[in-house]
Amino acid sequence: MAELHRTLSTCRPSTGSISTILTALLAAAIDIGSASMLRHLDLSPAARIASALLPIPANVALLVMIVRSVRKLDEFQRRVHLEAVVIAFLATGLAVFIYGYLQIAQAVGPLNMTLVWGFMGIFYVLGYFIAARHYR
Repeated sequence: MAELHRTLSTCRPSTGSISTILTALLAAAIDIGSASMLRHLDLSPAARIASALLPIPANVALLVMIVRSVRKLDEFQRRVHLEAVVIAFLATGLAVFIYGYLQIAQAVGPLNMTLVWGFMGIFYVLGYFIAARHYR
């Protein structure tokens, strides 16, 4: 654990990672704004569709930036990230599957995108630590 802390404390964000973080923040702001518009404004059907599609450009840009960043990693780092993504994908699928059954049992409300993204983020971090530990 001390080794991980030492590694993380010496890391300096690169220009690429700063732009990725800024793009992620912009995409999140657009996502929140779009969801807010859809919930709180009385929009025409065409405006509702436009608002629903508004987050696409920033999120596609973020996706491209992340893929480019992963392609710059060495083979070992890519393998760790791949395993983390696989764990996150499968665990999120399982969580959504279970949530669906809980919905049928009327134990939980409707599933929303924020909850799914939350599952993915948590499971990715968990998967990353599992994969990194496996190769330690």
